[in-house]
This record gives sequence, structure tokens and C-alpha cells, in this order.
Amino acid sequence: MTLQERVWQRRNRLRNRFPSQASSELRDGPAPGPGPRRKTTLADVAERAGVSTSTASRALNGHGGLAPATRAAVEDAAAKLNFQPSALARSLRTRQTFTVGFVVPDVSSPFYAAALQGAQGMLEQAGYRVMLMDANQDVDHELAALETLLSHQVDGLLVSSAGLPSDVFESALADRPTPTIFFDGVVAGCGDGSVTLDDERGITLLVEHLAEHGHERIGLLAGSQRESAGAARLRTFLAEMERRGKTPEERDVKVCSWTIADGRRASLELLDGDRRVTAVLASSAELALGFMSAASMRGARIPEDIALVAFDDPYFGDLLEPSLTAVAYDPRSVGALAAELLVEGMQSRSERRELRVPVTLVRRGSCGCEAKVAR
Repeated sequence: MTLQERVWQRRNRLRNRFPSQASSELRDGPAPGPGPRRKTTLADVAERAGVSTSTASRALNGHGGLAPATRAAVEDAAAKLNFQPSALARSLRTRQTFTVGFVVPDVSSPFYAAALQGAQGMLEQAGYRVMLMDANQDVDHELAALETLLSHQVDGLLVSSAGLPSDVFESALADRPTPTIFFDGVVAGCGDGSVTLDDERGITLLVEHLAEHGHERIGLLAGSQRESAGAARLRTFLAEMERRGKTPEERDVKVCSWTIADGRRASLELLDGDRRVTAVLASSAELALGFMSAASMRGARIPEDIALVAFDDPYFGDLLEPSLTAVAYDPRSVGALAAELLVEGMQSRSERRELRVPVTLVRRGSCGCEAKVAR
């Protein structure tokens, strides 16, 4: 123990031995009223342990060159005083904020809510906090969200893009390159990796299943074509129908935003046509709900008058009437995998990786099936 540490230790021992003298002035004056509880500081820990502030800091930050007894005394004092290190001080010391930006097109979507849960669990284990930003399905809002997060100096970004152009994304990060992992909505050629759903397999499963029920004229609620997932689902649907010799008419394919309201609008157009489709494939759970609403408004029965299948299998899919036939996957794993890639990128700048999450078909009542069977 150094001379300075001995001086601090003796001073604190004397203070603890004669507490009455140290507080005599307080007893002579009026009794103090209750005040706000003061946050424990590093100086408090040092005083309790009988060491200097610099020694306490070294002990808590794991630096070497300290006697085991000194380190133990500091750690014991920190525990008893419930000391919480300053995140700001740690950031200044390490030049990291230990925060990750999480940008999604719609925070109200069950998919993004579950993906956030998966990502946050993984990031907390690695010592990172999450800052959530909603782009409101708008590229300008998405750009503003990115700029806000970068101004807060986040260490990494998890982004499901609403369709931001690649040159705009690259320009936003030009002054502060930040590890970025995309999930679901990808900006082509950008970022350090991605986690996407197997959109092609999912759409193929749904078209095949409707064909098994004898449907030849199938309509599509395609979703936004600015987003990579929406574009992939439309592209696969057209290719699969072409492969079967059933090229859909232009009026049977409706491009719309990923909302129940716009799904309802597009579905009414499908239902009000002169030659109605016999089945509809919705590219998301929200669009499927929009179709169910429109069918109710027009008195069309599902599946008796028109069948319905969807790409997403929401947590309430089996509670709907009729229950929803859908392509299913684990949205939490999407977020967790993306967070795992990001942690690797922030800590070691690993090579770019692209992961694909598998999907399965869940058969329920909306297509005409009776039993729930996963394939």
C-alpha cells in the first residue's frame, strides 16, 4: 500500500472512531428535514474502503498492480453502498456508448415488437442498451432516425429499412462509419450483414397450397415495393404463377402499404372486380386483416366464397375466425440473430454475413383446411 493510501485509510479510521465530534455541529443546530437521496459516488466508495479515489477507480475497472486485499475492500464497499458506475464516465474512458440503435418501419407491428425482444435480450447479455426509433413506414423518417442515433454516437445499428436508397444510406454514415446489420428490410450493397426471411420459399409454399385446393385465379396483396421483402414476395409470386401457366391479370395484383387500412382498400378493389379471384395471398398479417375486414364489408365468406392465406403467422392467427393459414417463423430469432451479428461486428469487425431464417406452412381454416398442420 502506498503512503497516500495509508494516509487516506488512517483518516477514515479516525473519522469512524470519533463520529460524535464530526457531527456535533449538526446536533447544535435545528434537525435537518428529509432531503433527496444522494447518489453514491466513487469518492464515497473510496472513503468507505479507506483508499484514494484513483485506487478505487483502478480496482473497479480491473486494472492490475493492486493488492488483493485492497481490491476486495473496494469491491465490498461498492456492493454495500450499491454503487452504480457512471455510464458517461465509462463512455469517455472507452470511447464507446454501449448503445445500439434499432430502427423499424412500424413499432406497432407484432413482427417488429417480437424482433426487438429477441435483439434486446441478446444485446443486454453483451452489455449494450437499445435505442428504438420508428420510421413510420417513411424513408424520410428513417433517415431522420438514423441521423438522431448517429448524433447520440451509438456503437452499432440494427435496421429494417422502409426502402431507403443505398446512396442515401451511405451518405448518412459517411462521416461516422458505424457497424450496421439489416434485418427483414435490406438496403442492397450496404451494411455489415443481414438477417432475412426465406421470402421465396414462403410464397412458393402458399401458392402450392392454394393450387392443392384447386385455385387457379389467385390475387395478391403485395405490400410496399420499396422494401426488399415486399419486392421479393411479389417477384416470387409472379414467377411461381408463370411457372404454372397462370399468369395473373394486372388487376389481381395490388401494391399497397403494410397497413390494415390500405390492405382493406386494396382488398375492396379485388372483391369489387367483374371477375373475382377465388383466393387471395396476403404478403403480411396486417394485409390479411385488411382483407378479412373488406370481405366482411362485402359479405364474402372465408373460405366458402374466397380463400385466404398470409405470409406472416401472427400470435393471434389461430384466434381469428376463421383461423389464418399462414407461413410461420420465429420473429424473435430474427432479432436475436441480427443482434448476434452486430455484436460480432462491433467487437471484431468480422466479415460480412448473410443469414436466412427458414419458414414453415401452418394450415388452418382460412384456406379450407380443417386441421392445423405444420410442413
